[in-house]
Amino acid sequence: MRRGQRESRELHCPFCSRLLPRPVEIQLNSFESAEGGTCECGAIYLADTTGKNVGEIMLKALTLVASSLSTEVTDLNCGEDYDEVILSYDWRTHRSSGASRRFGGGQGSLYIVKPRAKSA
Repeated sequence: MRRGQRESRELHCPFCSRLLPRPVEIQLNSFESAEGGTCECGAIYLADTTGKNVGEIMLKALTLVASSLSTEVTDLNCGEDYDEVILSYDWRTHRSSGASRRFGGGQGSLYIVKPRAKSA
């Protein structure tokens, strides 16, 4: 291991601790797809293998959350409507060294969001 590099570990859902399967191509809408998946607990994850498009990936994931909550993306509030975690991500090994502290630099990111159930 190179100096300063943290040990990577298997990817587990930060919300329920289940192992997350390797991202696959998922259809976001009729003209757009992304690499990602869902966890049994309802969390949605999308991969940015370069770490350079995390903003785009976040917007795509939040669009999925908004759709699941029957609301608009602009009406979502983190901590109220959904929870999020951004992990460093090595797509070659499908492992993470933990929470991402910076973007870019050739390190991929896995953006994980979990919609919160609307209270009646």
